[in-house]
Amino acid sequence: MTQNWNSLWIAAAMTISAVGVASVAGLIWKKKKRSLAKVGTVSKLHFFPVKGLKSIEVNKGKCTELGFEVNGLLDRSFMLIDSEGVLLSQKKAPTLALLTVRIDDKTLTISTPSGEKLKVEIKDSVSADDKIVPCRIVNDLTKAVDCGDEAASFFQSYLNNPGVRLLRYFPKMIEREYSPTGTKRPFDLELRKENPHLAFQNYTAFHLVSKPSVDDLNSKLQDKEVSDLNFRPNIVVDGCKPFEEDSWNYIKFSSGSLLCNLLLFKSVRQRAIIAVS
Repeated sequence: MTQNWNSLWIAAAMTISAVGVASVAGLIWKKKKRSLAKVGTVSKLHFFPVKGLKSIEVNKGKCTELGFEVNGLLDRSFMLIDSEGVLLSQKKAPTLALLTVRIDDKTLTISTPSGEKLKVEIKDSVSADDKIVPCRIVNDLTKAVDCGDEAASFFQSYLNNPGVRLLRYFPKMIEREYSPTGTKRPFDLELRKENPHLAFQNYTAFHLVSKPSVDDLNSKLQDKEVSDLNFRPNIVVDGCKPFEEDSWNYIKFSSGSLLCNLLLFKSVRQRAIIAVS
């Protein structure tokens, strides 16, 4: 069901670290009989086709168990890996933040600041000749489809990294296996239990931030300001108090409900990066 994202309601209930589809959350509301209070409105929706790259701002989307879906494509359906098969993010390759993304029908176009372009077909399903490779996303092991040598060459040249590959997630592929490289943390275990089905998101299917919180942060910064995009959210909320979202356990939109936990993310300053020459 396409969501109407105008009004945002919350209830103070027991914390559940998960994001669910509207129909599931609706059942929880009815069972718990929690009262709701309107706290604000949704001001922006961001869709990230490629994990680690820029977003596309949209005015509507579909809420699914696997995350935000726009025109049949899931949020963070594509991601980059290094030569060891490990997620390559902005933390390791900050110039990824300079790449722009566009979708036209069934074509994903990625452009560099110098104007070089890569076009990738947005396929509906896995084909028999697709190469499926193992990969790691934070604490999880999984498998995904390799997007081929042309895509790999584009990113290898841009990042000056010969081991980079572009991968694609498809629904109903192998589920992610929790396999941390270090000590198992209760927080991670709980998130995996509540979010067993994900695309290439780190922990949960959706990420929310409020504009007042970002504004409050900017009022305390001594140097350049940050924007909501520094925190890479799908949903930006306005009309609430700064950091009020930290106390929200359930959120409900005007046409459906979501269970949501909020994640902290160390921001990469996207406008202060020098492009690769």
